[in-house]
Amino acid sequence: MKKITRSQILFLSITRKLVRNYVPRSVIFGIDLFLAFTALQITFFLISAIGAGDLVFLTFSWELFAILGIQAFYFFILKSYCGLVRYSGFKDAIKQLQVTVFCVLTVLAINSVYYAVDTKKLIFDAGILIYGFILFSLLFLFRVVVKQVYRYLNASRHTTNAYILGTNSVDVAIADGLFSESSNKFNIVGFIDDHDHKMRTRIFNLPILNLEEFEAVSSEEVAVIVGGHKLENLKASNSKILTQLLELKVKIYKLPVIQDWDASMSSKELRKINLEDLLQRNAIKLDLQKLAPYYKNKVILVTGAAGSIGSEIVKQLIPLQPKKIILLDQAETPLHDMSLCMRENYPEQDCVNIIANVRNHKRLKQIFDEFSPNVVFHGAAYKHVPMMEDNPIEALDVNFFGTRIVADMAVAHKVERFVFVSTDKAVNPTNIMGASKRAAEIYIQSLAINSQTTFITTRFGNVLGSNGSVIPHFKRQIESNGPITVTHPEIMRYFMTIDEACQLVLEAGAMGKGGEIYVFDMGSPIKIVDLAKHMIRLSGLVPEKDIKIEFTGLRPGEKLYEELLADRETTRPTHHEKILIAHATDTFDNSMHLVLDNLLKTIQEKDTTKAVSTLKFLVPEFIAASMANETEKPFVSSKIS
Repeated sequence: MKKITRSQILFLSITRKLVRNYVPRSVIFGIDLFLAFTALQITFFLISAIGAGDLVFLTFSWELFAILGIQAFYFFILKSYCGLVRYSGFKDAIKQLQVTVFCVLTVLAINSVYYAVDTKKLIFDAGILIYGFILFSLLFLFRVVVKQVYRYLNASRHTTNAYILGTNSVDVAIADGLFSESSNKFNIVGFIDDHDHKMRTRIFNLPILNLEEFEAVSSEEVAVIVGGHKLENLKASNSKILTQLLELKVKIYKLPVIQDWDASMSSKELRKINLEDLLQRNAIKLDLQKLAPYYKNKVILVTGAAGSIGSEIVKQLIPLQPKKIILLDQAETPLHDMSLCMRENYPEQDCVNIIANVRNHKRLKQIFDEFSPNVVFHGAAYKHVPMMEDNPIEALDVNFFGTRIVADMAVAHKVERFVFVSTDKAVNPTNIMGASKRAAEIYIQSLAINSQTTFITTRFGNVLGSNGSVIPHFKRQIESNGPITVTHPEIMRYFMTIDEACQLVLEAGAMGKGGEIYVFDMGSPIKIVDLAKHMIRLSGLVPEKDIKIEFTGLRPGEKLYEELLADRETTRPTHHEKILIAHATDTFDNSMHLVLDNLLKTIQEKDTTKAVSTLKFLVPEFIAASMANETEKPFVSSKIS
C-alpha cells in the first residue's frame, strides 16, 4: 500500500479547511467576472476564426471591456455571486441564466442604438448570443465542479447508503435537500414506494423500489429516511410499513415535519425513529402560551413533584412564569435530583423543595400556611397495581386519605384551582389501586359542589417511559438478552408520552369550571406484545429469534383492557378535540358523604377487611377477582372519631 507523505497530508488538510469554510463573496464575484472575461475571449476568438482573418487569441479591445462592465453590473445588481456554491441547485442555475440573459439583451439594445448612430456594434449579434451560451455553461460548470469536489473532500468512509421512503413532492424535496447539503453521513441511493408501478420510473436517476425489491438489497448497513409528514400519514392510515422495515433490520431515521425543505436544512435534523413514532396516533401538541394567564405570577404546589408526571408538570409550568413553584415529595433522592435539575437548567425560577408526606396533616398545614398556594397539582400516589394488591391499606391511605387531606387544605386556604391527576384504572376498577383512585375522584367531586376552589380531575392511561412502567422493564430485559415477559397475548393499554400527558393536564386545569373529570383522547389502545416487538426491532433484533417473548398470566387485579369511561358516564366535548368531559351520574347526598367518612375511619384503624368492603360499597363497579368471595358487609357508622 502506497504511503501518504507529510506534504500530501498537509495539502489535504488545507484543502479540507478551505472547503469547509465559506469563501468570501468577493472571491466568488471575481471568479464569475473571470469566467465572463474567458467567455468573451472565446467568443472573440471564434468571431475572428469565422471571419477567416488572423486568429486572435487574446483581445483587450474597449468593446470587450464594455461588455464585461455590463456583465459585472448585472452580477452585482442580481447578487448571483452571493449563494453558497457548495449548495448550488436549480434556483442558482436560474440566477446565472438571468444575469446572462440580461447582459445579452442589454448588449443587443446598445447594438441597435450604436448601429443607428454610427453604423457600428460592440459585437455581432450572433456573437453576443454565442457569448451568452458560453458564459452560462462556464458559470454552471464551475458550480457543479465545486459542489462535487466539496462532496468528495467531505466524503466519509462511514457514509451510509440511504433510501427515501415515499415518492411524493415532499419526499423528493427531502432527497434534493440532502443532495444539496452534500451530507457526509448519508448517500441517497434510491426511493421506496409501497405501490406497484406498471411503468417503473426513476427520480434523480435513482431507482424506485417496492418493499419486495428493497428486501433483496437491504442490510444492516442500509438506512431509510422518512419525513415527518410521511410519518403522520402512516400513523393515520395504520400502515405497517415501518414495522416491515424494522423486521429487515434497517436503520430508520426521521425528519421533523417541515413546510419548506431547502438548502438551509441539515442532515443533523435526522433522528433515529423511536417507540413513540410507532404508536398509531399522532402526537398531541398544545399552545401553552394560551394557558399563561391561569398560571402566571401564581404560587403553585405540585405534589409528587419528583415523579415522572410531577417533574414534567413542573418543567412545563416554567415557561408560563409562575411566581413560585413548591416541589413536594416524600422521596429524598429523586427530589434532590429534581432540585439539581432545576438549579442547573432553570436558575431564574423561584422553587422550594419540600420533603413531606401527603398523609401528614400537621406538616401539610404548615406548608399551606407558609406559602398560601394559588394552584395545586396533586400527583402524589401509589400506582403499581400488583404492589397495591398486596398492600391495600397503604393504597387507600395515600391515594384516598392523602388526597383528602390535600384537598381539604385547598378548601381551607381558599386555593383557586386544584387539579387531581387520576388514572384510567379508576374506571370500572378491578384492583385496589384503581378503586382507591376512584374513591378519591368521588371525594374531589363532592367538594366541588359547594367550594370556592375549582376542583378538576384529569384521567389518562399509561405514560411511556414513566418510572416503573413497562418500557424501562422491557429495556432491561432486552439488555439481558431476554426473554421479555408479557402477562397475556391480548392485554392492551392506552399510551401517551409524558410530555403529552402533562400538556393536557395543564390545559384541563386551565379550562375547568369545577367538578369535571377530563378524559384525554389517547387514540387506539396498543397491545403490550406489539409494544415488546417494537422495542426488540428498535434494538436491531428480531422477535422470537434473538429475543423470546414469554407469557406469564395476568397478575392479581390486572385486566385485559383499560377503559377511560365508566359504564354510567357519558362525555361532552370541550374546545380542544383531544380533551373530553366525563359526566358522571353519581349524586352526592348525605349517605355518600357518610360512606366516605367511614372509609376514612377504616383506613385510620388499619382494618383491611372493613376498608375494602366499604370501598366496594362506595365504588360498586369495583369487582376484584381476588375479592370475589368477599362476604363482609361494609362498615357504615354514623360517627367518625
